[in-house]
Amino acid sequence: MSIGNNIKILRNKYGLSQQDLADIAGVTNKAVSTWESNTKEPRMGAIEKIANHFGIRKSNLIDENGMEMIDYVGSNGSTHDTYLKPLYGSIAAGTPIEMLEVEEYIEIPKNIALKYPKSFLLKVNGDSMNKVVPNSAYALITPQEEANNGDVVAVAINGYDATLKRYYQLQNTTVLEPDSYNAEHVAKTFSGNEGEPSLRIIGKMVWFMSGYDIKY
Repeated sequence: MSIGNNIKILRNKYGLSQQDLADIAGVTNKAVSTWESNTKEPRMGAIEKIANHFGIRKSNLIDENGMEMIDYVGSNGSTHDTYLKPLYGSIAAGTPIEMLEVEEYIEIPKNIALKYPKSFLLKVNGDSMNKVVPNSAYALITPQEEANNGDVVAVAINGYDATLKRYYQLQNTTVLEPDSYNAEHVAKTFSGNEGEPSLRIIGKMVWFMSGYDIKY
């Protein structure tokens, strides 16, 4: 990953325009554009201004994959390590993860990120799994195409957006079962017969974190 890509990830994470970042770095928006297109690399002075503004290390911008781990410096001088993981808005069957558009990057604890290095985040919509993961939480998914009975998986049905359900494979039937306090949600079975919806396991949920807008 180039310096330009690291800068673009950081800018998108905070929802900044190229002009916003240019003002932080003390350069023109054209300069930021050339960085992100990998036409030119920023000078060390600009890198230092960006790093100081966001409270990160210069190495996060310079090193390959440097934006995956952010060493945030607190006001008391302490640091804590977090990794950035991509949040995907929708995942369709047959579409490789690397081809999907990333909505934003969200920080997760370093130890979780290292345990699941290829993982990504999905935002949970609805209450069909609220015994396990609440509505509006972020579910961490590790990519895999198979699952064990009882696993909570992200699965695409007929190419539509991913849904989280408990997975059970019986002799000739796949069952996707909700795990909810809402009795309106019921299990759905798929026998794989012609004309039935197609299923594709995208990955297994291995961790989740509360969304920023969850009210308690």
